[in-house]
Amino acid sequence: MKRYSTVAIIFTLLIVLGQFSPAGAAVSGAIFTTTADGSVVNANHYASKCDVYLNGGPGSNAPAKAAGLPAGDYFFQVTDPNGQALLSTDPVSNRRFTVSASGVMTAYTGVGGPVHPTGISQDHPELGTITIQLANITCPTDFLDTTNNGGVYKVWATPVASFVGNPALVDNPCGNGCSHGFMNSASKTDNFKVQPNTATFCLTMVKQFVNSSGAILHSGNSWPFAVTDPSGVTNTFYTGDDGSLTPGSVSVCGLVAGIYTVKEDNSIYPVYSLTFNGISISPPQPVYSFRWVAGNPDPSVVFQNVDIFY
Repeated sequence: MKRYSTVAIIFTLLIVLGQFSPAGAAVSGAIFTTTADGSVVNANHYASKCDVYLNGGPGSNAPAKAAGLPAGDYFFQVTDPNGQALLSTDPVSNRRFTVSASGVMTAYTGVGGPVHPTGISQDHPELGTITIQLANITCPTDFLDTTNNGGVYKVWATPVASFVGNPALVDNPCGNGCSHGFMNSASKTDNFKVQPNTATFCLTMVKQFVNSSGAILHSGNSWPFAVTDPSGVTNTFYTGDDGSLTPGSVSVCGLVAGIYTVKEDNSIYPVYSLTFNGISISPPQPVYSFRWVAGNPDPSVVFQNVDIFY
């Protein structure tokens, strides 16, 4: 008679009882694409790649754990509809997020590339739910255009423990039933469509410190800029987060036409000057609004403050 070890018996029982999930096991719950504030569940159609955000778990009218992902860390990727072409261009490690015990996304934890902006989701905000932009702040460069004639994309999410390959790489070829390191059996997916050929622009924000005579003393590194887009959503960007070689600057790309407001934190330092596209704005102030339309040059805003501690 064939004998089984005690360890093998316990391992089998744990799987049967659902107390152990081996790598590659099916994942419960769901993911979907949405807007930055999570106001539309499974929106599916977007004007720009930069409008697409990832969310998961319950909708606003569902119980807190309805369709929630298991707690833990996940990677995400964007591909064409059949998963053959990888469209994400940053390392897998930069496409990482955390799901809390409540089954909702609560943190973007990516490293190794330009940050992916996040939004505060209106779906169960009491749980700290966030949304994560599928493209990082270099959008629309990241991610690539789909080869699908209908403008269809697919987003994937898989547990970190189920990922196959090296997260420091952008792409991880793998065998059948696996797409770029994401095993089909262990991943959640959702399709969405982006209207092609939408005009976009890049906004560059610069922070400089000067003396009382206007001579530049130094740049403002890791300095926050709050950008409110035409839909009323505000995201904060920090100088240097885009990997820019220009000290004290940050560029946000993939923005679409409309009115934008830029606000910098100057709670301590007096405002010295404000320049928009090389033109001095008077009186200088810590906040500036502008309208961008297709065909206009990419805008640049430079805020200068007097460093009273220099």
